[in-house]
Amino acid sequence: MKTKILCVIPVYNEELRLSNLISKVKKSQKKIRNINFLFVNNGSSDKSLPILKKNKLHFINLKKNMGVGYALILGLKFALKKNYSIIVHLAGNGKMLPSQIPIFLKYIKNKKIDFVSGSRFLKKGDYKSNPFIRIVLIKILSFIISKIYRRKITDATCGFRAFKTNLFKKNIKILDRKKFYTYGYEYYSIGMVIKSEKIKFLEVPVTMQYPKKGSYSKMTPIFDWIIIINAWLLAIFDKKN
Repeated sequence: MKTKILCVIPVYNEELRLSNLISKVKKSQKKIRNINFLFVNNGSSDKSLPILKKNKLHFINLKKNMGVGYALILGLKFALKKNYSIIVHLAGNGKMLPSQIPIFLKYIKNKKIDFVSGSRFLKKGDYKSNPFIRIVLIKILSFIISKIYRRKITDATCGFRAFKTNLFKKNIKILDRKKFYTYGYEYYSIGMVIKSEKIKFLEVPVTMQYPKKGSYSKMTPIFDWIIIINAWLLAIFDKKN
């Protein structure tokens, strides 16, 4: 039985970078067996939707921005419904390289790892183009999370990851809540994974490319960081399995 893989890509107002990402996605699709890419247009008000339509890509269109967590949960539901075995999360702003997806799949398929998360700070990882203040904040947060979870985490905010779909098969109702519709879902779910003694977790080196000009993230400096930290804390103190 073949291993079906779904890569979920949330998109919100990325007209300047989307075409370049799509080009990379199409190249990767030719090289990676049994993978499909699902774009989730999260209420973009620019030309992101016309670009997706023009390229005849598989996408879901949301009329308003519901949050990145909502888009990823939507992708999880789709994957479960269509019997995909593995889900990959890839950013819609081009920071992550689709060509690195096989690194994640290798560990899930051959090494029997359940959840693989990217890290720009591991050896062979790359964060040269990342803003200095962001590097400092991520390293501080990663240090704190490592202490709280008693497990070394080198990149506590990297959204590039892949995991076995059945990990969350029984937990949709727990995850599909409004408080997780922004960045909460990603870090609550990964926190629950890391603290589990039954789930095999691994970080792998990845490249995170930030643009030289313009905005490099949709995150708000304070509000979204609070959401991320709160999600990590919620997971470690949550008694659910």
